[in-house]
Amino acid sequence: MTVYQWQNYDQYKSEANQVRDYYDSVHRCHELALQEMLREPCGSALDIACGHGESTKILEDYAHSLVGVDSSDDLIDIAIAQNEHPRTQYYCSTFEDFEAEDGSFDLVSAAWYWNHVHCESGLEEAAKKIHALLRPGGYVSFVVPGDSFTSRRIQDIAREGFHWNQAWTHEMPEATEGVFSYDDTWIRTKIWQPFFLMRKFSAWFDLSTWDVKATLVREGRLPHLCSEPPFEILYGKAR
Repeated sequence: MTVYQWQNYDQYKSEANQVRDYYDSVHRCHELALQEMLREPCGSALDIACGHGESTKILEDYAHSLVGVDSSDDLIDIAIAQNEHPRTQYYCSTFEDFEAEDGSFDLVSAAWYWNHVHCESGLEEAAKKIHALLRPGGYVSFVVPGDSFTSRRIQDIAREGFHWNQAWTHEMPEATEGVFSYDDTWIRTKIWQPFFLMRKFSAWFDLSTWDVKATLVREGRLPHLCSEPPFEILYGKAR
């Protein structure tokens, strides 16, 4: 019997039907937002908090060269071992410590990164760095937990169907914070309200939200989902 941990989370996602359907929906909506922004592939893209490279692979059709960064050396090792794209490079680094020249990228993507930033000053510093790394008129795409992510219904579904554990300790108008676990490792997380993020980032980016619900209805994905989609896609251009 396989013991699933964060290091083999990708295997778990491919074998557990409910979880696979959920991530398929996330990836589809993210791809559609990228398609709307980028009519043809751009030059270079950066994937923040790339994990084992799954989110980076989504970008392969939208950029000629790719860089993925993540703070977990275990996950980066998996990403490197699984990498089949000749122009993708992976680095073990926090985004704060990642170094690249200003204007190095045409696209910066971040899936499930912002919930690991725990204060408003951290949001601002990361947004400023992303803006600096982008060439003029560059693009951003962010996958973030939605408003329903911390609801009691989602918590029950996550615990019973996904084997995720959540404990939310502080609720504020702009965010809910607590801890999240898949194995025995509890991770501190902060679920920022998506519209709050859009307002916070408006100094650097002109952002829209992808219509996730309409996409899932239009593509006939409702029979495979057991709740409202607890994620949002924020995407747009640098100001």
